[in-house]
Amino acid sequence: MKKYFYIIRLQFLGFRFHGWQRQQDVKTLQGHVEKTLRFVLGSGNSKVLGSGRTDARVSANNFPMELFTKEEIINMEEFLVTFNLNLPNDIKALSIVETNDSFNIINNSKVKEYLYFFSFGTKNHPFAA
Repeated sequence: MKKYFYIIRLQFLGFRFHGWQRQQDVKTLQGHVEKTLRFVLGSGNSKVLGSGRTDARVSANNFPMELFTKEEIINMEEFLVTFNLNLPNDIKALSIVETNDSFNIINNSKVKEYLYFFSFGTKNHPFAA
């Protein structure tokens, strides 16, 4: 059976998650994304790999992940709409593009940028942890 490879860019507010990587007994971004993909694709024949791991409560503006699946996504725009409708409100899929089996989201990443927001004073900035 043929395999298909896609890069999906996510945006998320991480305050209620214990990071990207799936863990037992806690809410993770990967866990929610995989659960939603099983529902949207109608099977458990998919895996995801994030471009890196995040700490608990970390948010991202543009987090790429790789989707490996046996289900071909014929209409990517329609998939993106359906995927977003079924994701929790604090996770959003920004885009999806097809790639190939020689691409690796971890090894082929060129740049990673981190921004840290700190607060001081009587009232915290909404983006500050």
